Amino acid sequence: MAAPKKPQDHKPKTGTVKVHGIELDVSPEALDDFELLDDLAALQNQDGSRLPSILHRLVGDQFKPVMDALRGENGRVSLESATEFVQELLESLAPNS
Repeated sequence: MAAPKKPQDHKPKTGTVKVHGIELDVSPEALDDFELLDDLAALQNQDGSRLPSILHRLVGDQFKPVMDALRGENGRVSLESATEFVQELLESLAPNS
């Protein structure tokens, strides 16, 4: 008889995560945010204008260093690099990934 399966942990990962070589500290409180849920729902409905808000909510005071790390030679943060970063950050925080 096989041993019973352990229940999977569906809690989001928090603490230190590394995205694009950038180490970030994400607090549990950052994910327990009703307005973040609203931003994520809007993003699912193709409202990309919520990406900066999502990033602010998740990384807090680390926002400027992230932007500086993503900044291109022209001094701007491209939509593509920022979108990829936020997507990878969300994936790194997703449970069971």
